[in-house]
Amino acid sequence: KKNLAIYPFGKSKTLRKKQVLKLKTINLRDIQDKFKGKKEIKLTGHKILGLGEIKEKLTIHASAASSSAIDKVKKAGGDVVIIK
Repeated sequence: KKNLAIYPFGKSKTLRKKQVLKLKTINLRDIQDKFKGKKEIKLTGHKILGLGEIKEKLTIHASAASSSAIDKVKKAGGDVVIIK
């Protein structure tokens, strides 16, 4: 047996946990209701989900988007820009 008193913080080193970016989610129907009349929307820290329909041509800047949301926005004539 090894003497565990020699390794007070683990055998090799202690590591910090990686930070995970937690995004807020927003559906297309919520965007349609909240941002009426706007042509360009910036949603940093949000992920766009595809529930609902878009009737207007919009340019949406967001941190992430689902493939169904991107397809629905492009079908309405708009565009989704992913911000890193």
